[in-house]
Amino acid sequence: MSQLPDDIDYYALDRMFDKTKSKVFLGKSAAFLGSIMCSMNFSWVNDIETACTDGINLWWNPYFYLAMPEETRATILVHELKHPARLDMLRRGTRDPELWNYAADIVINNELIRDGYSFKGFKPWFNFDYEGWITEDIYDDLYAKQQILIQQMAGPAAFNGGPLPSIVPSPWLINPQTNKWDKAGDLVEPDPTNINSALAHKVLNTVVAASHQAGLAGEQLPGEVEVTLKRFLQPKLPWETILFNFFNELAKVDYSWARPNRRYQDIYLPSLQDEDGGLDHIAYFLDVSGSISDGDIIRFHSEFKYVKEHFEPEKMTMLQFDTIIQKTEVFLKEDPFEETHVIGRGGTSLQPVRQWIIDNKPTAVVVFSDLQCTPMEALPPGVNVPIIWVALNAAGAKVNQGQLVHLRE
Repeated sequence: MSQLPDDIDYYALDRMFDKTKSKVFLGKSAAFLGSIMCSMNFSWVNDIETACTDGINLWWNPYFYLAMPEETRATILVHELKHPARLDMLRRGTRDPELWNYAADIVINNELIRDGYSFKGFKPWFNFDYEGWITEDIYDDLYAKQQILIQQMAGPAAFNGGPLPSIVPSPWLINPQTNKWDKAGDLVEPDPTNINSALAHKVLNTVVAASHQAGLAGEQLPGEVEVTLKRFLQPKLPWETILFNFFNELAKVDYSWARPNRRYQDIYLPSLQDEDGGLDHIAYFLDVSGSISDGDIIRFHSEFKYVKEHFEPEKMTMLQFDTIIQKTEVFLKEDPFEETHVIGRGGTSLQPVRQWIIDNKPTAVVVFSDLQCTPMEALPPGVNVPIIWVALNAAGAKVNQGQLVHLRE
């Protein structure tokens, strides 16, 4: 960030901002939004025109703040807080950032207007035709209308290499002093040279903690927030069924008379068990290529955590791969798991996955990928390792060996 101007009394400015922040605790969803606000880092910067957030940091241009009417300052603050509150950064996925920001702002501003917040000095994006819609559905509707607009104007060839028409109107968040705006909007994308899941997890954990505070205060979360939290936190795959089928594939599983079945204390019946003690070693491969979003990685983590805690394998190895194995982490049965930092973001190749399986021969393998690559060659004779392929939004994906499970977001 650029150096701040020295013509502002920043001590007085901070006191003014404290007053603005106090109004969050007086408004609707005070416990929920207040908890999120207290977890964020606030900074005055001079290289943006207005205000923006990445879900962890909230940056303000001091001149923009000072030029706003006092009642509007609280509105803009709550608007910025609602972006991470709704996990807008994680939900975008591969959607167009500008159109997604527009859709997200419509949802937020509709709500703020309905709750009586003041937009004095601004003409916010809002549209009550979308009242009750979730952000994803608004985006899809806007995207469809934009494509119709492009077709009506004779298609991309008519623009001679210029920009395609956009349905997004002129920006509403404008610095009154400079009459300029931030071209990227108020949702900041992560640095593409340093993308990892830490930021996404921190945003998610902040919202989870805030939802607990809201519950203690008797507040009801917006339905869209509840649905989004469940989407990211609850595993979607039927692992009980999938791993039961996996057990049937393992050659060593058989009935044994080694110990009595506890369900039948008076009758000596055989128990179904693995001669080596169950799932000894699950290898879990995470595709960290550029086509995998932070939201996808959080989904992967929720599935990994579920399998670890419910099936308690003796060892789980998590391997991140793109064109090579980027990172390897080993979790024993007693080790906790919360999250991992993601590295990589190159292309995708399943050759290093295949070689690692051949070299290490785990009990079972789970590969989480969008499978936008050449299918993996079948394992050589004698390497009998069952594989589950979790194909993310890949309806046409094919595999040469193993069980293919589709995960649609």
